[in-house]
Amino acid sequence: MNNMNLALTLLIAGFVIVFVVLILLIVIITLYGKIIQGAQKSSRQRKEKKRQNLGVIQRPESEPEPTPAAVSKPAADTALNDEIPDEIIAVIAAAVDAVYGGKPHKVRAVRRAGNVRSAWGSAGVIHNTRPF
Repeated sequence: MNNMNLALTLLIAGFVIVFVVLILLIVIITLYGKIIQGAQKSSRQRKEKKRQNLGVIQRPESEPEPTPAAVSKPAADTALNDEIPDEIIAVIAAAVDAVYGGKPHKVRAVRRAGNVRSAWGSAGVIHNTRPF
């Protein structure tokens, strides 16, 4: 009977220790998440405040917004636009704008990427990335 009491005591102590450590880990991970979110929020606020302090360059009221028809296109870009649909170019420009955000940027050309792999290399990639 003495061995049974010892085994039961060790079993209960083991369960209590495991659950206390699990609860402690949950608390630590939750606090860590809140600390990281607070740091990210303060970083965003500092960036927005810096943007406000720098000021956004605004067009004068007398100068109208340029329309897409009014923007002149270089001859080289016109040839590329024949290959790539305007919708795709618009999506690429929107992606560039999303990446650069408030920073000044300009999309100068959109070109198709050439096939950089040989036929054997492409076959190897297809073979090795095929689902099971």
